[in-house]
Amino acid sequence: MKLSQLKYFQVVCKHNNLTRAAEELHISQPGLTHVIHELEQEFGLTLFLRQNKGLVLTEEGRKFLEEANLLLQQSDYFVSRMKFLGQSNQIIRIGLPPASATLFFPSIMHMLHRQSPQIKIDVVEIGSLTNQQKILDGELDAALISTNTPVSAAFGGYLLARTRICLYVAADHPFAEREQISLREVCSIPLVMPTEESFLTTNTLKTCAQNKLTPNIMLHTNQIAIVSQLVQNGTAGTLVFHGTLPECAAYRAIPVQEFDDVYIYLIWNQYNPLSTALKQLIRATKTVYPQPMADFYCREIEAESPILNT
Repeated sequence: MKLSQLKYFQVVCKHNNLTRAAEELHISQPGLTHVIHELEQEFGLTLFLRQNKGLVLTEEGRKFLEEANLLLQQSDYFVSRMKFLGQSNQIIRIGLPPASATLFFPSIMHMLHRQSPQIKIDVVEIGSLTNQQKILDGELDAALISTNTPVSAAFGGYLLARTRICLYVAADHPFAEREQISLREVCSIPLVMPTEESFLTTNTLKTCAQNKLTPNIMLHTNQIAIVSQLVQNGTAGTLVFHGTLPECAAYRAIPVQEFDDVYIYLIWNQYNPLSTALKQLIRATKTVYPQPMADFYCREIEAESPILNT
């Protein structure tokens, strides 16, 4: 028995006439007669009595129709639920650190929308370290992260770019004309930094500790607009990736000697099946960044990537 046979049976019961039922179903009358005969043979039932005025349901046929209606209702419900489930899988939960989001995500989102406009994005703005844990906990599908150390094999990843951390200061700051600057000098001025779970802040604190230095962090915020304003008006400097702040004559970017190159990755859980939507996100990312982009402040000799492309 097939569901299509039950649907044909429903239409025959609706008309009590094979000719009219066949017209509605756009099949031949002999073909429809054959379907009804197959059902009767499979279950050993007589579904209709043939009379001059048309077909009349037998008692067996009436009960068969009741059960067929229930089964087809369940089938319709199943189809609608699975379609809804498929639509819900078109939402990607992605974690974005503020600096990486500013630099890389808009172009990825633009390409994803062009290639797969049905996919929706649910953005969680948090730092790289928290992003990794939330992926492992199943709270995120993917994330952009920044790293200068090896990444756990639990993650699949695609390398977008290699960049450098720069000190941004106002154009009239005493450091503004410097070609590079030491971390000791950076620690001598007030800083506004991303929140403490971000790679930029944890890496700064770690590198300062290794050099027996303490940064003068006056404010933590992930609001790039606030950071930009505080740098422009000379209130503080900031340590962010080169290009994070919009091009502006009001401030200058200076590479910091002690900081290594930083790798920007799109990552996901290596051990979970990739949803169709996540595959499309990875595809869009590879379209925008077919080769890792290297900032011109990066060191001339590229270090070994801390995670393999997949």
